[in-house]
Amino acid sequence: MQPFIQTSRHQVQPHTLGVRVMLLTDRAEGSTGRRLVDYGSVVDMADDLEDAVTAILDDPFGYDLFVMDCDGFGGIAGAERAISTLIAGDAKMRVMLVSREFDVPAYPLGRRTAVCLPEDVSETSFRIGFDHVLRDRVAITMN
Repeated sequence: MQPFIQTSRHQVQPHTLGVRVMLLTDRAEGSTGRRLVDYGSVVDMADDLEDAVTAILDDPFGYDLFVMDCDGFGGIAGAERAISTLIAGDAKMRVMLVSREFDVPAYPLGRRTAVCLPEDVSETSFRIGFDHVLRDRVAITMN
């Protein structure tokens, strides 16, 4: 796992500032991680499914978002395994899945459902998915 952060270069929504993200990916330099960092997220990256799930379940503060580049981890079936393990561990968090198995972006209205994005999703559609999955997150301000 490798944490990294970058200051935001783009205008971000107030509810997305300082989002803690666990990114499961086999492409450390891929577009998913780059986009999340560009949005001002604090991203912890894992390249092993068990490591990512364990880090989420053991984290004392709790991650705001779990993002998975599914194709390197068994596709949608791998994502289902990861999510079921998180549910069994009583993790309560938002989820975004990215895979070539998805034909079009899906932005479901249920609070406990995953935003699903095609691997070749546009920058705009990725941002819509990011904002959508975090729509009920309250930004915390410390004085």
